[in-house]
Amino acid sequence: MASRWIAQFSLVAVIVVVAISQTIGQEESGAARRPRGRISTQPASTELAWPTPAALKAYDSVDGQRMKGYVEELAAISRKSRDAGVAQWGRIAGTPSGAETQEWVTAKMKQIGLEIQVKDLPMRPQAIPRSWDVSVTGAGKTLKLSSVSPIISFAQSMPTPVGDMELDTVWVGLGMASDYIGKDVRGKAVFIYSVPTPSSLIQSEGWMGGLERAEKAGAKAVVIVLAIPGNWSFVSHVQGMSRNAKMPVFTLGLNDGEAVEALNAAATQPLKTRLRWNVETVSGLHSANVVGILRGQTDENIVMIAHTDGYFEGATDDGAGTAALIGTAEYFARIPKERRRRTMYFIATPDHHGGDHGGDWLHNNMQDVFAKTAVLLNAEHVTAMEPVWDRPWGTSGRPELIKTNQIGSSWWGVNGSDRLAKIVKDGFAVFGVPTQLAPGGSPGELRAVQFDAPSFYLHNKGVYYHASNDTPEVVPATGLRTAVQAFAKIFDDVNQVDLKDLRPAPVAPSTASVR
Repeated sequence: MASRWIAQFSLVAVIVVVAISQTIGQEESGAARRPRGRISTQPASTELAWPTPAALKAYDSVDGQRMKGYVEELAAISRKSRDAGVAQWGRIAGTPSGAETQEWVTAKMKQIGLEIQVKDLPMRPQAIPRSWDVSVTGAGKTLKLSSVSPIISFAQSMPTPVGDMELDTVWVGLGMASDYIGKDVRGKAVFIYSVPTPSSLIQSEGWMGGLERAEKAGAKAVVIVLAIPGNWSFVSHVQGMSRNAKMPVFTLGLNDGEAVEALNAAATQPLKTRLRWNVETVSGLHSANVVGILRGQTDENIVMIAHTDGYFEGATDDGAGTAALIGTAEYFARIPKERRRRTMYFIATPDHHGGDHGGDWLHNNMQDVFAKTAVLLNAEHVTAMEPVWDRPWGTSGRPELIKTNQIGSSWWGVNGSDRLAKIVKDGFAVFGVPTQLAPGGSPGELRAVQFDAPSFYLHNKGVYYHASNDTPEVVPATGLRTAVQAFAKIFDDVNQVDLKDLRPAPVAPSTASVR
């Protein structure tokens, strides 16, 4: 009886399975025949923008597109240096591109109607990389690494001004302690794979100690592969190398770095890396601070600074900050003098990357101004579009930088009273300027004068930092507009407050004993 029941159940189950299979087959066949709609390729809005709040219509005249044009003009100055054959190109203080940049700023300030003062700055001797070349050979192939670039402190770490080395090569991955186990790097070229967090300014090479380990183990040269999708060149900061280290250190784009890794994996003998460079030290160079003054009703002041130099096209760093400087000056120049409580100084410094003679000059020569300054602002790479790292959906392909319509967040900080900090914080918030929640990060060009007067800064440091992909297309007009609207409102609000109420509370003297 039981066996008969089982047989009948099995027959029913088979019939059900066949019926389901036929139904699925019919559905799939029907789906194959059903015409498909066309998938839209219409992109989202490239920049998100909202109307100025009704209560703040006074700031509606700030023109982001106009400032975006300034960024493009500054980038064009950089490209002229590239087209002239300059190896480390951009807007470089002490060179024709640097001089042209300060002339550009001077012309803009004159058009606005500012009183102009140009302060000549004799520069300390400058070590300028004139040429370099790195190639890797193995497994019957030679890779010429087109994205290779010397680090920003190359002049301090190179063993000789002119060099030509051919070295056995060791790939150490992330350069963590385990990555060095069993690998002899003494006298060799070491390749380290470094993860940006989020840019070349802060990267895993530094906080994982890869370069430091290479130096201590006796490496003779280091090449850092920066894992930002693409094949960009970087004038990068690195961390961990001692002050007395004497070895060449270069950075490399990801495509070139992956080609080296693949060649290393395929080779049966150690790869050979050839490194060549030529650095010239030049004396007698000059740059200049450009100071634009907009007189107010009192002898009290507001000061705004931005550095104008930059590597490559330097669109965010610091074309965006320079454009914001000019845009803010334009806004206040339209306001009648009798409505400007304080005199305003708009200062373009030329050599943030070349020794910061401009910042030092401010500290050494403007103490009378700073003594009566209500607030001092540093506008440094004030905005950039923020990409996401993503891969084509449904694939195992490597991530790419995918454009978005979001603006990246910035470092910010305030030296001043709680009242000033609230004015700054509220000014950013009301116009939607994205920042990290907690203040912090580098004050950048504010370094020399941060504590000479109440001060604040806005400082974006995304994936375009000191990189050849720092082009005008990554600088949003909407971000320029909202940053300058925020600066203008902060200055207006500061003008409602007396100097004494803007200054920071004094720091209590330390009670720790001195041994």
